[in-house]
Amino acid sequence: KDYDEAIKLNKNYFSPHLNKGIALKNSQKFNQAIDCFKICIKINPKDPSTYNNLGNLYVNLKKNDEAYIAFKKAIILKNNYAQAFSNRGDLNYSLKKYDLALNDYLNALKFNDSLDYVYGKYIDTKMSINQWDNFDVDTRKLEESVKKNKKIIQPFCLLYLIDNPELHKQAAKKYSNIKCTKKSKSSSQLIIGQKIKLGYFSADFKNHAILHLMFDVFKNHDKSKFEIYGFNHSTRRDEMTEIVSKYFDKFFDCSNLSDQEIASLSRKNKINIAIDLTGHTRDSRNGIYQYEPAPIIVNYLGYPGTMGSNCYDFIIADKIILPKKEKKNFVENIVYLPNCYQPKQRKIMMGGKNFSKKDVGLPENSFVFASLNNNFKITPTIFEAWMEILKKTENSVLWLLIDNVIAKKNIKKETANHGVSIDRIIFASRVSYKKHLKRLKFIDLFLDTFPYGAHTTAKEAMSMGIPLITIKGKSFASRVASSILSDIGLEKLITKNNEEYINFAVKLRKDKDKLSKIKEFLNKSETINKLHNSQKFTEDLEKIYTKMLKLVYS
Repeated sequence: KDYDEAIKLNKNYFSPHLNKGIALKNSQKFNQAIDCFKICIKINPKDPSTYNNLGNLYVNLKKNDEAYIAFKKAIILKNNYAQAFSNRGDLNYSLKKYDLALNDYLNALKFNDSLDYVYGKYIDTKMSINQWDNFDVDTRKLEESVKKNKKIIQPFCLLYLIDNPELHKQAAKKYSNIKCTKKSKSSSQLIIGQKIKLGYFSADFKNHAILHLMFDVFKNHDKSKFEIYGFNHSTRRDEMTEIVSKYFDKFFDCSNLSDQEIASLSRKNKINIAIDLTGHTRDSRNGIYQYEPAPIIVNYLGYPGTMGSNCYDFIIADKIILPKKEKKNFVENIVYLPNCYQPKQRKIMMGGKNFSKKDVGLPENSFVFASLNNNFKITPTIFEAWMEILKKTENSVLWLLIDNVIAKKNIKKETANHGVSIDRIIFASRVSYKKHLKRLKFIDLFLDTFPYGAHTTAKEAMSMGIPLITIKGKSFASRVASSILSDIGLEKLITKNNEEYINFAVKLRKDKDKLSKIKEFLNKSETINKLHNSQKFTEDLEKIYTKMLKLVYS
């Protein structure tokens, strides 16, 4: 309204048109924002900020070609425009054009080395292609900068670089930058005997690890006691979106709504508990929670750490992933599930065509070590451990999930540098979910990453009867596999450091009987029930929600 008043006074006044466009973009009113930016171009066709903002808007609309053109125009008009280089870097990164993204981030840093979060994005891009030059220097700089409260790295990226919950909290607090006023309980007062209204907010109601984990929870909720609402704030939908939406009492497409509008929609439906399943991960909409979508706001599953914002009342955890001594490093109040915090999934029946080791590129008679985590989780330290394991074991290979060409090239180079034949590294590609589960049977021993370990993948591997060795660190992200292993009684597969991890992996490779007994244990009906009893898990989770309400309304 203020910008409109300024425009009434002078319709050719450039700044209010530009700022109005930015305000509209931030409110998800994209078409109106485009109209504003077009007016800006007519008033001043040589102002680079218009094209930079237009590029950001086209990114939101998934119009990547138009975004490229806009960023390029901004850079032509101002060849030292650090923010435009950074924004184009973000676009290239999202399209997996990592070499172009690196170049853009380097240019952004060249022209403004203190631009918010760009250095962290640069490091994140290097991790995405397993380019580890200056890794120790980079992580030391990140650590020092976070301690100085600088905006240098987004919280999620820090999790797989440094195992330090105190730094994770500090980075999250700086990044959140959202302060909430004291919440009012009156907006959605719970009446005794009334159903509890749960609102699940997520960008991942699609073929994604979070939905695979949560699917049976949505399906199993006791509809006599709970009403379930889904708030989907992603533009990405697939057949899984359609399937899961049927398990909700109401399922809202919020992709074109502003944060405030989503919160208002939640309040209108009188949601008692809002559960954020996205956190500080891709396509997050954390601004929703400053507008009080519900009297109780919960951080759960999507982000393995504190959100760093006082908007959140609770985080759901267990005593392995978040021991009581680490409470000080979490802004949220901690509510503990009785067993592993990760949802149980029903046992998925493996139908369809069978395939062999040869079909997935594995040698028939070799022992298969594998780490099918996202490759950005691979640090030079854990990779060195894997190389030691290969050196100490004969006739063994390492199977890695890497599908970008540059990362493959870098991994091969690092392998050779460690004196290991590159033939012993096998690359897995991304496949359909069921095919991914079926191919896990070819793994003899799963080697976890550190400090950000396997989460959903760990559960999948164990569900398919595959032993997993992990290192239990200090941070939430490093302890999930330890929690799953403890839950089923396989604590002996948890190690404390790299040396233990290497020695144990080598021992299991050489002791066929010991490894066979672990596999037999994983295939016992009692173990399978612990991994897959989704009904019991949902009941435990519902008790947690009820406990939260009692804590808040007592």
